[in-house]
This record gives sequence, C-alpha cells and structure tokens, in this order.
Amino acid sequence: MKKNSNTVIVGMFDPSVPLPGRCSKVVLVPYKHEHVATYHEWMKDPFLQEMTASEPLSLEEEYEMQRSWFEDEEKCTFIVLSPTLERNRVGVSANWGGMAGDVNLFFNDHDDIHSAEIELMIAEQSCRRQGLGLESALLMVQYAVTNLGVTTFTTKISLNNSSSLALFKNKLGFMEVSVSEVFQEVTLERRVDDAFKEFLANKTHGLRETAFEG
Repeated sequence: MKKNSNTVIVGMFDPSVPLPGRCSKVVLVPYKHEHVATYHEWMKDPFLQEMTASEPLSLEEEYEMQRSWFEDEEKCTFIVLSPTLERNRVGVSANWGGMAGDVNLFFNDHDDIHSAEIELMIAEQSCRRQGLGLESALLMVQYAVTNLGVTTFTTKISLNNSSSLALFKNKLGFMEVSVSEVFQEVTLERRVDDAFKEFLANKTHGLRETAFEG
C-alpha cells in the first residue's frame, strides 16, 4: 500500500526503561527493499511457517512480493522495530531499531471496504513475551481506524498459537466467530465502537507519526 509508504509510527515511551535512556518499545516502519533479506531468513523457520500458514519462498520471490505489496492497495504492511534490539538494523530503519517482526492489514472483504484482517508476527525469539506484539497491534489498529477508515477487524490464528489467541482475545477484546478444524485456525472479530475508540486512545496516548526518509 502506497498510503503508508513514508509513514513511521513511534510508539509510547516504555516506562520499564529508566531515564535518561527511556525509549519507545516499538516503532513501525513501512516494508522496504532493505528489509527483505532479514524477512527471508525469518521465514525459513518451520515454526513461523506453521504459525503464519506460510510457504517458504526464494529470496527473489520475497523481493517480488515486497514490490507487489507496495503496489497493492488492499495490503498495508509495517515492519516492527525494537529500539533496544542491536541486531537486524538495516538501511534507513536502523535509525529507529532492529527488525523484530511485522504487522499487516488485508482488505479482502469486497462486500465491506471498511473491514480489515490483521496479522501479527514477532519473529525474533528474544523479542517475544516482551509486550512488542500488543503494542504493535495497538499502533496498527489505531492507525487503521484513524487513517484508513476501518470499522471492523478480523484475525485468523492457529489453534496452536496460544500467545496470539490470548493477546487478541484477552488484551484487545476480539471475539470468536468461527473455528476451522480443516485449517486448524480460529477467526476472531472486533468491531470499532465508541468504547473501543476510547480504549485505543488511552492505550496509544503519546504515539507520534514521522516520515520514513526524514
């Protein structure tokens, strides 16, 4: 999606980090050519393939997918950066942190242009269970409501992915709408009402947007 191609979302300051080194827990940057090689290495992991229902691609196929997603107005992708992660610092985004995962929106429901499917992956094992997934989801959802007009979110999660199920159901209030025994996944949904908007505003207070290339 071109709309977010120059957008950086800097998350809230992490209160667990003492001053003066306090920084945000998460920074979201658009998926660029510079990120593909690291993303390709992530997706060689059988665990990530299973959790995301993905097939491994060649490096050239990954570059082509990045190009096609940039052109596709039905897909919105951000790379999740951790400001405290020293590895995976690439290109311009190295200024904000190391690559930790990604978060995506898919506008696949042509009967409802305001509905989006959200997909989240924290690929770096050292970054899991640190709150990056929750903050990434919050930032993406707030961006989608404010900038893309999304009024309904859905997500499809593997029945084996207990941490993601807990995040979306317990932390974000998504409700179960169906279970597929064939694909071994559950579909969750969250409608954007006034209460959810207030929840998002409180949880993302202090976020800021800036330009990717300064």
